[in-house]
Amino acid sequence: MLIDKVRFGYLQLFIIFAEKYKHMNMKRFLSAITLLVMSHLAWSQNPNILDPDYQNSRPSPWTYGGNIGIGYSTYGLGIDVSPRLGYKITEDLELAAVVNGSFQNSEYYRSLLVGVGPALTYYIGRVAYVSSSYQHYFISQKHKSSNYKYNTEEDVLYVGAGYMQNVGGNVYIQIGVSYNVLYKKDKSVFSSGFIPSVGIVIGL
Repeated sequence: MLIDKVRFGYLQLFIIFAEKYKHMNMKRFLSAITLLVMSHLAWSQNPNILDPDYQNSRPSPWTYGGNIGIGYSTYGLGIDVSPRLGYKITEDLELAAVVNGSFQNSEYYRSLLVGVGPALTYYIGRVAYVSSSYQHYFISQKHKSSNYKYNTEEDVLYVGAGYMQNVGGNVYIQIGVSYNVLYKKDKSVFSSGFIPSVGIVIGL
């Protein structure tokens, strides 16, 4: 059976991953396990997506939308805007491409942050969700008094969860919070690993 093969594949992947990365930081290890569990749940609770009858009766797998979040960093307070385009691997598991833009301004600094990366979301009964998102940020900062410019980059790996509410048809509002498991206070431009967000998803 396809599902049995998938489960066996996940077991093999887990054994290889655990052996190769047995010295990995525990936070990163747990994040990887979370992704595997989310994928396993989606496969075990959904029909065979390779079945032609299922493909013909299935609505459009594409979703789109975005999030709005409040971000805090060493550069001041800013608003994050994150448009996204997703694809439903199953009815409950979605893979999306996300672009995250943030403009932050303070008395002394002005900065622009642009992040790109994939996101994986598992929907629980269309009332809640858990997600994981990797973002690579390109950061440009300008010091107002000296006009000094500084450019850097930073990787983040968000793991989060939240509540979702249907507002009509296949449109849902999402309210949640995420934590950057790669966050290090003394090395990050962000002053906190947590980020709240409010978003909308169309096409579920």
